[in-house]
Amino acid sequence: MQFWLIENGEKSGPLEDYEIRELIRKGEVSPDRKIWHEGADGWVSAGEVAVLKSEFEKKLEPPAIPEELKEKPPFLYWRRFGARWFDYMLYHLILFAIFRAGGLSILPDPEAEPSMGRVFLMMLPLVIMEGALIGALGHTPGKWLMSLRVTRPDGGLLSTGASVIRSLRVWVLGMGMGHPILLPIGHLVALWMGHKKGAPLWDFPLGQLVGGEKPSSKKIVAFFLLFAAIFVAISILLWPETKPMHEEIMRQIEPR
Repeated sequence: MQFWLIENGEKSGPLEDYEIRELIRKGEVSPDRKIWHEGADGWVSAGEVAVLKSEFEKKLEPPAIPEELKEKPPFLYWRRFGARWFDYMLYHLILFAIFRAGGLSILPDPEAEPSMGRVFLMMLPLVIMEGALIGALGHTPGKWLMSLRVTRPDGGLLSTGASVIRSLRVWVLGMGMGHPILLPIGHLVALWMGHKKGAPLWDFPLGQLVGGEKPSSKKIVAFFLLFAAIFVAISILLWPETKPMHEEIMRQIEPR
């Protein structure tokens, strides 16, 4: 939904829904500010627009934003990045272990056409599990190790439905659905949005917050040790399928 504002006879717009919400949070749009959107009978007060009422209600009692979130975003971004990849790798370890136990091929047939449908079906359980964990606990294993917590603007936990939708947005917008080209683009866009708006695309429009205390030294050490262990375990699980490719490469580089 797009909005137009009017003040002293001057109109401005169009503004997207998330842009208006951000102006409300900053106190730049009051409930009495005249606003118009498609379908409205005329200029009305912003506080009368149904989709914006919740933002003005939040303004009555602003949530306490962690100082770390405001003062040291670069460090916070790296923690979020590390937590995301920890969860991503942990899920693949579990998934590959299930495939190996069932005698199924882990890697797709290199001669077959790439299938995004197969990738989606493999990643759907991750989206659901991550959403369920964030809805129930506010964090995932990676976020817990990095002392991060996902909350609503009022400090409460997200509903399970909102958490699952958020996880799906992360998978599409942040992880590029695992596509080798879209994935780095998603990371760069998320970093840019973090610096520009203070939150990535999946959190900014709804004002969701990700923050917390600095992780203890024990958690940081545990994070890197576990990450390394997960990487080694995945390599072991993949070895039966990657061994022939490795041997072929070695034969090609051997001196004749």
